[in-house]
Amino acid sequence: MRAFFTLIAVFALSGCGMFDSRIEWRGGPYALMWIDLPESVHVARDEGSGAWTPRIEEQVFAVGWDGRYLVAQQHPKRDKKSTVYFIVDSKKDSPHAAAGDSVTGPLSEAEFKKKSEELGLPQFTKILSSLK
Repeated sequence: MRAFFTLIAVFALSGCGMFDSRIEWRGGPYALMWIDLPESVHVARDEGSGAWTPRIEEQVFAVGWDGRYLVAQQHPKRDKKSTVYFIVDSKKDSPHAAAGDSVTGPLSEAEFKKKSEELGLPQFTKILSSLK
């Protein structure tokens, strides 16, 4: 019985160690990352000291960065038949800003191409082919 409780205590105390995460790409204060499942890739802003603020929810599969703008392609609800686009303007972003203050999207491909021409947006330089 004592061994059983010891085993339970070990699992309880190591709880966070049972989860996996990874940063797939970084650009400025932003990262393409996932927690628990590689399919849950999203864009978050690094606030320092291990704190992250979500900017674009999963499933982001492509990003680009030019020092001001971050662009992203996402499959909403992990539906690979559907692709939408996002733009993050880092000049409008800050640690305490809401995502809506700096994130434009979701946009259709046509809307994104128009914005890209207007703003001179960067190309997609990181593509996760397993999610494309």
